[in-house]
Amino acid sequence: MKFITEMELRALYKTEPFAAYALEPDTKITPGARQFLADRRVTLTQSQGNEGKQAGTARPQRPPGRKNWCILRLQGRMDSTESLFLLTAAELLRCGDAVLSEEVMALDKCFRNMQTAEREQQAPDKIQFWGWSAEEISDRSAHLGKYADVGEIHVGLENGKELALLNHLRASLREIEPAILEAYWDEENQICSRADLIDAVNLIINIVCMMMWKCLGGEKWKR
Repeated sequence: MKFITEMELRALYKTEPFAAYALEPDTKITPGARQFLADRRVTLTQSQGNEGKQAGTARPQRPPGRKNWCILRLQGRMDSTESLFLLTAAELLRCGDAVLSEEVMALDKCFRNMQTAEREQQAPDKIQFWGWSAEEISDRSAHLGKYADVGEIHVGLENGKELALLNHLRASLREIEPAILEAYWDEENQICSRADLIDAVNLIINIVCMMMWKCLGGEKWKR
């Protein structure tokens, strides 16, 4: 099972905008990717390979141990991203931005709570940041991702290194959603059993995007 992410669609759309997108057989789309298409009014269709299954036909079974392997891969990716939080905070401190470094460390605590929730099979704590609730963060960061795309032009800015570090962290976080879907996809009910983890990681990504927007000169969320 393959999952198409928002990052993949964003890169494809940036190369050449499209009005329709067809999913290949045995391919799913992440919630973030689906919203990306909806925001641009792109029609999503499913290739007939997935629709040609006869009613009552038994679904192919996962190979033994595959589920455990997917969970181990997810946990390994989370460990890698958590180490990147620490590295990012350390580099930001070396750049002289102690405030931003502290904010990244505070966000790391939210991420580690999500890690613990996954390992212990519990619901993650509700995320609050900058004194805002999850709902307030979502409202303030709506459609902000398109403004946080970092390219060659940003490298030469005074705070280009800070932007590059945050962009690296954001890219690493985006890889976690498809890993969660792969590890916790309920084939029978066609849903992800840990959608709460996806919500948490997407909220953390939104906060990183807001940090990047502040580095780009955005005044809206400076406190």
